[in-house]
Amino acid sequence: MTLAFKTLFAVGVLVLAFCAGTYVNPSVFEPQTTTVIEPTVECQLVERHTVQYVDRPVTVVNNIERVQTIPAELRNFNDLEELKQWLVAMDTNTTTVYLQLPGATIDCDDYALDLQHKAFADGYILSFEVICRSEYNAAFKNELPPSQSLHAINLAIIGNNAYYIEPQTGEIAFAAYLD
Repeated sequence: MTLAFKTLFAVGVLVLAFCAGTYVNPSVFEPQTTTVIEPTVECQLVERHTVQYVDRPVTVVNNIERVQTIPAELRNFNDLEELKQWLVAMDTNTTTVYLQLPGATIDCDDYALDLQHKAFADGYILSFEVICRSEYNAAFKNELPPSQSLHAINLAIIGNNAYYIEPQTGEIAFAAYLD
């Protein structure tokens, strides 16, 4: 019985200590309130971005909108000779680049898109194509450098034949027989 009495006595002392603690510090049982601090954002200009234009030679720069009137009916070239004559008339060594920004470069896709737009303006269907270096080197006389894996060109359909056109030189290469 002495063990039970000792246990009861210890529990009683703990209860008295707890009650005395709450009497001394009553905030223990009050709900805790936290102060909400509204975040503030301070901005500081660290660096200012400036644009510097670098002069690079461009064949022709027209700062006009790229608006083009396309004839009501587009058609394929009748024969290879018509395509060759049209390419000579277009002078494929020059290109017009619309909305060209100073410092930007003109590359193969600009030439191919420009030739396609000229064809549409004259009523012809001319596709924009992207081919890999090996296919290009197999079709055309001049090879692409090893650093260039893709190249933009044009494609014309004449009858059952497809022809690649290098828009920068006007070179025509047989691509495929369609039937």
